[in-house]
Amino acid sequence: MESNKDEALRCLSIAKTSFSLGDYSKALRLAKKSKRLYPTTQADEFLLIIKKRAESDPNKPPQQDVNERKYSAEQLNSVKAVLACGSDYYKVLAVERTATDIDIKKAYRKKALLFHPDKNSAPRADEAFKLVAEAFETLSDSNKRAIHDESGGLRNNNNRSTSSSTSYYQPRYAYNRRSREEASREELFNMFFGRGGGGMRNSSFSSGSQHRYASTEYQRYYQQQQYQYQQQRRYQSEQVDGLSRYFPFILIVIVLLFSAMISTLSEPLYTFEPAMYNTQKRATIQNHVKYYVNPNTFIAKMGIGQYKLRQIERQIEIDWASELRKKCQRERKLKNSRRSKSCEEYEYLARKL
Repeated sequence: MESNKDEALRCLSIAKTSFSLGDYSKALRLAKKSKRLYPTTQADEFLLIIKKRAESDPNKPPQQDVNERKYSAEQLNSVKAVLACGSDYYKVLAVERTATDIDIKKAYRKKALLFHPDKNSAPRADEAFKLVAEAFETLSDSNKRAIHDESGGLRNNNNRSTSSSTSYYQPRYAYNRRSREEASREELFNMFFGRGGGGMRNSSFSSGSQHRYASTEYQRYYQQQQYQYQQQRRYQSEQVDGLSRYFPFILIVIVLLFSAMISTLSEPLYTFEPAMYNTQKRATIQNHVKYYVNPNTFIAKMGIGQYKLRQIERQIEIDWASELRKKCQRERKLKNSRRSKSCEEYEYLARKL
């Protein structure tokens, strides 16, 4: 974040001063912190200079102060204990599930100071520090806390960092996601305890003005986190709304396709009068009985084989003879005559069949 850039450059400046005075361990520590806050080419180049000096001057290895700093058994046990809490953020901060915001802030101040890499040299202290920051970020936000309470903190520990960064820290800047997470947690720490820079180990965290500064900065940080969370929720809501806008059109298309399929299945293969779909006039080959079919579907249903066509035309002639017989009977009743047109056609076709 841009707010970390100034702090990163300040740490790099102090690191260069320490390097010129021969304090290589402090220079290395501050250069790494500068890169963690905001990666720059200047920090990378300066780290290479320190590495070359370490190779040429084995009596003053710059890694000695960082990698071989002493730590107490109590510090190591504390790191192991907090990492063993996994995703149960209440256990991480050692607070009850009914803890208030004030209780959570107090617990974070205590835990963050205990596990900050500049204060604790035990192995995996940086992981413990990140976990404490993650626990605070979740429990201090009502929405995130509700989700955590609902899930019971049983998420896979291996996916904790991934899901957290996906939900709350969308990558929008040039540096990678891991650097952003570290910078955000370092920024949160600085907001509570003041911008300690290179003198964090010897600084005091109890002055009233510093507490007031931390409170103001925390409110600003909390508002930024709320804004990012709301933006993420709004983006997800817009995606759902966008899909729902097309749902009526999708439903209409489905209904039309279904209706067309039903009508195709229900329409008769042939009729003896023109119909809505049966508009093409045909005649049987044997007895020239006229009938109408759907020009779009008749050939597809019947195929191009003559055998099947003769079979269906045979059925058409039988059906037409049945229709003529019914007409003949009706005409005889009305006219009381045996010489109606329908009767003559029926008698002719019946002899052929």
